[in-house]
Amino acid sequence: MCSLRSSTTTQWPISGGLVVSKPKKSLGNTAVIAFIVTLSFACALILSVLASVLKPAQETAKELDRSEQMLIAARIYNSNGYFQIRDSDGNYVPAKHLRDGILVAGTTDDLAESKDVLTVFRRRINAFLVDNQGNEKSFADAGLNEVTYTADNAKGGYSRLPLKLAYRILPNPSEDGTASETPEGYVLPINGFGLWDAIYGYLALKPDGVNVIGISWYDHKETPGLGAVISESGWQAQFPGKQIFVLETPGQDLSRLPVGITVVRGKVIEVIGTSPKSHAAVDGIPGATLTGNGVSKAYSDCLSGYRQFLIKINKSAQS
Repeated sequence: MCSLRSSTTTQWPISGGLVVSKPKKSLGNTAVIAFIVTLSFACALILSVLASVLKPAQETAKELDRSEQMLIAARIYNSNGYFQIRDSDGNYVPAKHLRDGILVAGTTDDLAESKDVLTVFRRRINAFLVDNQGNEKSFADAGLNEVTYTADNAKGGYSRLPLKLAYRILPNPSEDGTASETPEGYVLPINGFGLWDAIYGYLALKPDGVNVIGISWYDHKETPGLGAVISESGWQAQFPGKQIFVLETPGQDLSRLPVGITVVRGKVIEVIGTSPKSHAAVDGIPGATLTGNGVSKAYSDCLSGYRQFLIKINKSAQS
């Protein structure tokens, strides 16, 4: 049995009894193209509006992450989400934000809100520039905009620039709001290459420019469970108390010494023992030798660019 289908043509009679079929007009190509163009324009407009709406939130998120990571390196903020201060014995204890960037003793339950992190960061961390002779300059004196300079050079890093980025760690203000302007340390941006791609972090140093306060590695594409361990607090806990110069004896000329921190293949105690070199080395990560090599090179390369500045603050700390 045959099925009947509706015809897509119309029959027209002509003289002599013959009948011819004339096709019906379909939707023209012009209309289809116009529809696609209109739809594309509408989608582009929607995406543009969304990007504009979301951009402030994205910028705030970036600033928050950068602030947290720098405060972690400076040991003002803990990776578990609370602030830290030092007690009378010099030990780090939990703290909470009182107001205006002032921290007071607290508990591990006093988790910091985003606005508190940003407030403390702006009060305690002060950006400045260092030239090739180790001299400090403000952004105003250099005629540079801090936001523009930081963003423009973020990918390639700062250590090879004529004017390099650095940060002062300012003391915690007293409860009445007064605070010393004498830095209790410095934070330097560190960047290099891991196994797969670029890695970015911070290194915080005491005022002598030799002893490490803490570190953070926050932007990388290393393998989870292997190279990505560099961003975990457990591995980073090795760094406080380490030194970036191998000092055989006190008062050595820092201009002649290698600078950096070495990630060894294995454990420091087994590879180096207790020699002076052990003070500038940390345990490696099993299965992540190439990432460790990249971290070692990043410290060496970046800190070499700041050598003159490190020598200056070391001399100042000893005077």
